[in-house]
Amino acid sequence: MFSKQEQRSWIKIECARGRTARQCCQGLQEACGESALPYRTLASLRSALRKKRRHFLQNPPIILQDNARPHAAQAVADLLDRWGWEVLYHPPYSPDLSPRDFDLIPKMKEPLRGIRFRTVSEILQAVDHSIGTINTTGAAKGILRLPHRWQRVVHNAGDYIEGQ
Repeated sequence: MFSKQEQRSWIKIECARGRTARQCCQGLQEACGESALPYRTLASLRSALRKKRRHFLQNPPIILQDNARPHAAQAVADLLDRWGWEVLYHPPYSPDLSPRDFDLIPKMKEPLRGIRFRTVSEILQAVDHSIGTINTTGAAKGILRLPHRWQRVVHNAGDYIEGQ
């Protein structure tokens, strides 16, 4: 039902909540039935977490999640709130904050402007050449300008900043 990796992730969460190995084992057996990891494995994982990931158990993690339906479900929000875990949400998409959109794509399109292509393979070759030129000349420096753009977006209260 659940993969070993999914079960291990659940164990990490339960250990952070202060559950014992036996409690973890009982919970997994309820959820997974016969496919649950054996108690011995749970006990060793829990002890390894306590030794190697002490910071995880002492400081609750900060969860970065999007607004996908399973993440935004009220049950998930209640559970994370009960555990005292801080949740950060991705900001809405903005072309002003994507170096690919404000830097790379305009530079890639410029040498292709006005050219008529007969086949898809000609288009792909021209795009590959354009990107290759940008990569070899180091012209794409958008990532270096990103902190400055963040400041401008915040200063403009999220309004569009193209051309500024």
